[in-house]
Amino acid sequence: MVDDIIKEREKAKLHFLKTQTEKLIYLGEFKENVLAALDKSEIERNLIHNEIKDYMRDSRAVLLKIRRDIPFESIKPYIDEAEKIGLRYTLVDDITFRGNIGLVVVSQDALDNENKEVVLESATKVYTDVGLSEGFIYGEGHKICPKHYKELKAKLPERLDKFQEMNFFDRLLGKICPIDRFEKKER
Repeated sequence: MVDDIIKEREKAKLHFLKTQTEKLIYLGEFKENVLAALDKSEIERNLIHNEIKDYMRDSRAVLLKIRRDIPFESIKPYIDEAEKIGLRYTLVDDITFRGNIGLVVVSQDALDNENKEVVLESATKVYTDVGLSEGFIYGEGHKICPKHYKELKAKLPERLDKFQEMNFFDRLLGKICPIDRFEKKER
């Protein structure tokens, strides 16, 4: 009986410590209230994460929290989106924050996400993991050349809906594939 009470106290203490640690990682929020999060390094790459924009539009989203130590030009697109859709946002600064989380989309209600990864993976990682160029992230929502379209179709067909294939007239009018532009710039 005494052992059971001690075990329960230890479990409660561990749970308390875990939740307090989570608050230090998720910019002062409990993980159970986080719809999605992004690492600072991902934000600083100046690529807009459409998944974050989708989470910001989610009816459960009530607040966008962003670390203040991220360059303004990197966070401005997220602030602009929050203002456009009427989502409250705040810049936070606390020396006790731990980890690399730079942005969280917060829900007022607790979510069942204890075992779910709320930190979104790198936008380019989806492409580079299957051997495609990092430049594919710049092509999302645009027309891309037949060469890259074919490559995408072979290696990551589930992402085809994010692209359109250039046709003869596009090339005749001088349209340049955004992936080619990225790769040329990287050389």
